[in-house]
Amino acid sequence: MEAPLLDLSYLQEISGNDSTYIYEVLNLFLDTVPKSLDILEQLIMETDDYDAIQRRAHSLKSSSSVIKVRDMFDNVARIDILARGKSGKDEMKTRINTTLINFREALPLIRTEKKKHKPAGSK
Repeated sequence: MEAPLLDLSYLQEISGNDSTYIYEVLNLFLDTVPKSLDILEQLIMETDDYDAIQRRAHSLKSSSSVIKVRDMFDNVARIDILARGKSGKDEMKTRINTTLINFREALPLIRTEKKKHKPAGSK
């Protein structure tokens, strides 16, 4: 059975369902992760800088363990491992493409969740 496209159960658990906390985490996620994924894609597709690929993938693991987009954590964790071993560019390309497809599909859902948790009176 395929995992859901978006799973916020861990975020809800660690926040105690605190809407303000959930809003802030989702806001930070939306401010940082899309750009970071774009950079990772560029590094994988256009360079052989395995150290930079590894650092970027590693940094995405924590975000993707809290806000779970289908297969994102597994893919960036595997890219991290492959880059550490300085191998597996074809697998990295496949994994970043799958991650980007799922992430882009999940973005509207993440934005909707952010709006649902927006604190009253905030801009």
